[in-house]
Amino acid sequence: MTAQIGIPVDASTEQLRIIIGTLYLSLARAIEHISRTESPSSVDGFKDHFLTALKRGDIDMSLLDDAKTFDLVVSIVEGAMGRMTPQPTDASQVMASHVTLRR
Repeated sequence: MTAQIGIPVDASTEQLRIIIGTLYLSLARAIEHISRTESPSSVDGFKDHFLTALKRGDIDMSLLDDAKTFDLVVSIVEGAMGRMTPQPTDASQVMASHVTLRR
């Protein structure tokens, strides 16, 4: 079970963008690591299992009780996973501008 994290209520929009960008880069790094140490098919398996767990509720998202918010998070993660392909470059070189917050 993954530990729950809390985002401060007074977090600014800029801080939220930084948090989301950092998580995006971390996920990209994990995908690159899987590709390097396993195989491209392992990356596909990771993405499939991750998205399935997210949609099924295996990943504790109790903060996302609202269906609209849940659907938004799932669509953002699906979009990010679709764009994440292992690259030979360092994950820190991926531009965080790929991640945007919707209002």
